[in-house]
Amino acid sequence: MNQSELESRLHDMEVDGFTILHDAIDEDFRLGILNGIREIEEQTLQDLKPDEAEEDSSFYRTAGILEADPLYWGIPIHPDVLPIVEGVLGPDFLLSQVSGIDLKPKTKNIQPLHPDDALIPLERPHPIPIGCTALWCITDFRHETGGTRVLPGSHKIENIDVPWDSDATNELPGLVQPEVKGGGIIVFDHALFHGAADNHSAEWRLGIQCSYHAGWIRPYNNHFLSLPREHVARYPERLADLLGYKTYRGAIGTITVPGTNRYATSAFRPPRDALEGPVS
Repeated sequence: MNQSELESRLHDMEVDGFTILHDAIDEDFRLGILNGIREIEEQTLQDLKPDEAEEDSSFYRTAGILEADPLYWGIPIHPDVLPIVEGVLGPDFLLSQVSGIDLKPKTKNIQPLHPDDALIPLERPHPIPIGCTALWCITDFRHETGGTRVLPGSHKIENIDVPWDSDATNELPGLVQPEVKGGGIIVFDHALFHGAADNHSAEWRLGIQCSYHAGWIRPYNNHFLSLPREHVARYPERLADLLGYKTYRGAIGTITVPGTNRYATSAFRPPRDALEGPVS
C-alpha cells in the first residue's frame, strides 16, 4: 500500500469509522482458512449445555486458531492492514483476539448493533481511538448472507438507542450493509456501531475477527512473563488478581480455549484457571 492510499484509508477511518480493502486476501490463503475453520468446527464443536438450545445462538465462534495451524499466523500481520491499524492506534499496538465467526444459514441474527469497546468505561466519543478490528470476509458478505452492517460516523457520537430486533435495526437512519466478496477485509474503529444481519441464504457466512488495541493498554511490567505461573499459584488470591489473573467485568482478559463453540457457550475461561493447570 502506497502512502497516498494509506492516507485515503486513514481519512475513511477518521470520518466514517471504517474502510474496506477489496481483494486483499490471497485466494489460496482464503481457501486454506475456509477449509481449516470448517475442519476445526467439525472436530471440536462443543456439545450444548443442559440449559441451552441450538436456536440460542446465531453463529459459531472458533477460538485459539493461532495454535491450531501456522497457516493462521499471517492473519494478524497482513501488510495492508497493519499500517492502517498503526495510523489509528499509534505504534506498538497489541493483538487483542483472533477468532472465526460463522453465521448460521437461514438464521435470524440475535446480536444487536454494538461497538466492540462497549465494556470500556470511557465517555463517548473517545478522545482517541482505543482499538480497531480487521474483519476478514472469508465468504461473501452481502445482504442475503447477513453481511455486517455499519453505521458510518457512529464512532464519533455519544450513543444510540439500539433496538434488539434486527428488522427494527434496519430502519436506523444512515445504516449501510457493504457488499464484500470473500477475500475482502473491513477495518473499523472499535467505537463504531456494527453487527451482523439475518442470514437469508442457505450458506454459512464465515469471517475472521482480528482485533487490536492501543499499546498503552497494559501494565508497566509484564507479570505473565516475569513471574512463573506455579509461583503465582501460591500467592494470595487478591495479589494474583492484581497481577492480571482476573477478568475485567467478566470478559476482558480471559483465556482462549481452542475449538468451536456456539455463541451461547463460552469459548473463554477466567485467567485464574491457568493457575490450576492446563486449560482445555
